[in-house]
Amino acid sequence: MVLATAVASAEPSLLDGLATEDPQALAAAVTAIEHAPTTPDLADALFGAARACEDRLLDPARALVLYERILAELPETRVAQAASRRAEQLRAELGPHHEHAHEAAAFAQLIAAADTLPTDELLRRADALAAAPWPGAPDVALWTAEVLRRQRRFSLALPRYAEIVRRWPERAASARLGGAGTAIEAHDWALAEQLIDTLPAADPADRLIRDNLVADLDSGRRAARGYLVAWIALGLAVLGLLGSLVEASLRGGWRRPSLRPPTEVMFLAPVAVVLVVIAFAARAVVAPAVAQISIAGIVFAWLSGTTLDLLRARGRGVRIRSIVHALACGAGAIAIGYIAIVHGELLELLAETVQAGPG
Repeated sequence: MVLATAVASAEPSLLDGLATEDPQALAAAVTAIEHAPTTPDLADALFGAARACEDRLLDPARALVLYERILAELPETRVAQAASRRAEQLRAELGPHHEHAHEAAAFAQLIAAADTLPTDELLRRADALAAAPWPGAPDVALWTAEVLRRQRRFSLALPRYAEIVRRWPERAASARLGGAGTAIEAHDWALAEQLIDTLPAADPADRLIRDNLVADLDSGRRAARGYLVAWIALGLAVLGLLGSLVEASLRGGWRRPSLRPPTEVMFLAPVAVVLVVIAFAARAVVAPAVAQISIAGIVFAWLSGTTLDLLRARGRGVRIRSIVHALACGAGAIAIGYIAIVHGELLELLAETVQAGPG
């Protein structure tokens, strides 16, 4: 947001250069800004160039020089405060004489390539940076644990948070906070409780963070219990429908059920196929859930319809059996719906949609 605001107000000729995707052209544009005369309007261009050095040229030492120029020559401008924050962080990483510029640049390059690197290569490079004697080592370790958490490699992320607590006590609070969130996502409730209890609660902000984690823990436990109950309900529904089919086949002597789709399936299947195609064509996040629910619905309808057709062919009444099947299919549909939503991590999305509407 700050960069976007800065870009909006800087000199157009300078900003045109920063908009390029060509690294060489971008470096040339930064050089032009570095050599531009100091005027009040130059502050935004300097800040934009510094961010470009950090995020795109992966040169934090060069970015720090630009931030420090803002602070030295243009301290009254509106980007000075943001430049001060970034400069303070970069100084801590680079060292007072930029003696750790190589490690800081390597870390920036690793962040930029994180989405394309194989996990083993990413961990090898990150571990080497975290083991090096420089001020940014704990930042590398925390970042690596967060990447593993985002990749849902919880068994790898949790030991790294614990290692940060041991190696860098000054970063223990951040590591415990990340570890608690990871433990909740991994459904390790005991570890999550333990880590939450160790978090600071001295001021309102700390207490709010703890309260939010406790709420997430309680919500996760409820979802896990509901997930288990849903699987039990689904299993009972399927076993009940299969048992009903077997009983109908054996009643009055064995009779093989027809392999022809029952009428219920003939009506339901086309509708289900259309819904699934639309969901995947729209690349909706709920598409896998729609597919799972549709497939389960067709299976329930097939089992129920085949059983009822078999009973009708034997001249049996199906009214009571139809009611029981409807209840079993309804329970199974609710169960598979809940399972699909939880497995697809759609509970929060569903809750937001209920509260705020489809928009």
